[in-house]
Parts: sequence; structure tokens; C-alpha cells
Amino acid sequence: MARTVVAFVGENANGILECQSRRFHDLLAPMGLEGQVLRMSDPGFVAKLDRALQDGVLFAWGYAGVGARLAFDGTNIWDRIEVPFISVLADAPFIMPSNHHVASPYVVNGYIYPDWLALQQALFRSPQISTVLPMGVIPNPDRYTTPWSSRPRRMLFVKSGSDPAQQRARWDQWPARLRPVLHECADALAMQGTGPIMPTVQACLEAHALVLDRTKPLLFGLLHELDTYVRACRATAMARALLPLPVDIVGDGWAHVSHEAGRARFHPAVPASGLETLYAETQLLVNVTPNLGGGVHERVLRGFASRCCVLSDNNAFARTHLDALPSYHGVEWHAADLVDQVAAVFHDEGRYDDRLDAAHAYVTRHHDPTAFLQRMADLAQLAQLQRVMSGYALDAA
Repeated sequence: MARTVVAFVGENANGILECQSRRFHDLLAPMGLEGQVLRMSDPGFVAKLDRALQDGVLFAWGYAGVGARLAFDGTNIWDRIEVPFISVLADAPFIMPSNHHVASPYVVNGYIYPDWLALQQALFRSPQISTVLPMGVIPNPDRYTTPWSSRPRRMLFVKSGSDPAQQRARWDQWPARLRPVLHECADALAMQGTGPIMPTVQACLEAHALVLDRTKPLLFGLLHELDTYVRACRATAMARALLPLPVDIVGDGWAHVSHEAGRARFHPAVPASGLETLYAETQLLVNVTPNLGGGVHERVLRGFASRCCVLSDNNAFARTHLDALPSYHGVEWHAADLVDQVAAVFHDEGRYDDRLDAAHAYVTRHHDPTAFLQRMADLAQLAQLQRVMSGYALDAA
């Protein structure tokens, strides 16, 4: 039986997805498997893929569905060779909807957040097997190298920036019928805590007597625009709350904030392979969360796995599961006193060396990286059952 697992990666910021794919594959050996990572931008990609398939592949996978739609002579290759492919999906389905709706029984949708599975079902109900995958978090190998109280960096925010005012200005180029919808939704979402945006968008469309359910490209484009805008607002609000403090902000796209008076130090983006070292030298890791309510962002968990304290905007999941952890500091990103809340955490003189275990145990217990790999293997086995169960197809003779 084939024992090779192949991961596909495309172009992504700072190499984070390739880095993560390789680290997960390092954990395959105890499962009796071996891994191979194929970068689709490589000139020799097709030849490497052909060799891998000839040698035998147990299953393939790719973040964001990269590789799910590979085709030969108009036929999806996973159908042709009857090898399962797992799309690992951490983004909302309206961002790249085609990667959430692949007409192949061998392509499985594995959602990192239950919010996105529910939204996919509400928006277009993909015919594929779809489920939730456990988010696996690989332990930081440097987590014990420097005791928390001796770490040289007080607070770190790793995030790409984007100017929400510039984005909003572009809405003047949108059709007149949609401009008030965009602005009204944006104003309403800016007054809400972190969570799903769909209910607000639906209510606004209803108020304007607009039905876009049958014109999915318009609806998905509107959702993507507002999703991007609100996330830019949230990240900018956090960056401005950090400005008065001697903190490190790592990432590109902060020209709209970095010129303002403050003590924060802005640094260009770094390769993903260097993040573990940064985290392990940091006492307080800052995070902002995507527009979801049913899960926790991976940076929070990686902070716990690095034995950092974490300061993050709260959502419904965090209020229920994380607020009691001593090293977690939840804030409301839209609060009028966000600057004061962030400053209070920064200036807290408490020592956390002996208060990190609860969060570290939480991520170890609930986010075992081998459970992520095992669940993908289980899903591959389920997809293979399609061959046996083909007689139950609706169009079977």
C-alpha cells in the first residue's frame, strides 16, 4: 500500500504555508508514512508530481485547497487516479469559492473553523464530503530556552497591515446601488466585537431590498470586501493602541500608521521559518482574529505553545474557553479604552513564569498536531470508500 503523503503549496506571504506543511510532514514517520512537499510554482512541478504519482500516493492535501482542482484533459486528476485530496481550509468560503466547491468525490473539504463549514453550507452547499479538521499546533522547540521573565522582547505584534481608509475610498467606484450598503455595513461592523459578519450584511441587504442570493459573484465580492475592511480596521486599531509603547510590530503594509508619533518599532516581514525564534524570545504576543466566533486564531495557540502570554481581541469562543487562562488577556477591539487596556497589560509587573502551564496544557490537549494528520488520513480512507459505494449513486443503473 502507498505510504506517501503529498502536500501542495502555492505562493503565500512569507512562506508560512510551505513552512507549516514541511513541519507537519516531519511528524509522519511515527505513523509509518513519509511526506513530500510540492511547490506548484517550481519549473519542474509537473515532472515531480508525475514521479510522485507513479511511486504511489496515499493521499494529498493543500492549504486553501491548493492542488484540489488539478486537471488533465479536462478531468480532475484525483478522480482520474482515485487518490483522495484533502483541502485544508482556514479562510471564509467567499474568498476563493471555487476551492470550496470541487466536483470530485475524491476531494474533501476540511475546515479549520466550524464557522466556515456552516457558511459554506449556507451559501452554496458543496456536493463534496465536508467536515471540520482539528487545528494542529506544532510545539515550539525553543519554548524552554529562555525563561519568561528573562526574555528580551516585552511585546510583539506580527501582522501585515492595510489602510482601511484607502479601501473605503475605493467604494466610490462601486455601483451606486451598492455604495450605501458597503458604508452602512462597514459602520455597523466597526461597532461590533469580533465575530461573523454575515448576519449584519444580510440585515443591511434586506433593509435596502436587495436580494443577491441568486447572483453569487456579487454577494461573495461584497462579503470579501467587507471582511477585508473590518480585518484592516481591527489590525489598525490594535497597532494604534500599541503605538505609545516600546513594542515590536513585524509586517509590511503599516505606512498609514508608522508615521504617527509613538514609541513602537516597525520592522519588515520575516520568513515564517523565523517566527518560532521570535515567539520564544517574547513575553507578550499580540493577535487579532479573523471574523469568526467559533474558534481561536492559530497565532494565539502558537503563542501558548511558545510559552508566551497572549493579548488578543476576544470572540465568543475566547470568552468561553480562554478567558480563565492566567496568561491570556482578552480585549474588545472596538472599545473606547483599548489603548488603556493594552497599556495596562504591557505595564503589568507580574511574573508569569509559573502561570504559563495552563495555556500550554490547553494547546497540547486540544491541538495535538498528530491528530490533525490522523484526521486527514481518516478522511482519505472515507473518500476511498466512494469506489466501493458507487452502486449507491443516484444515477446508478
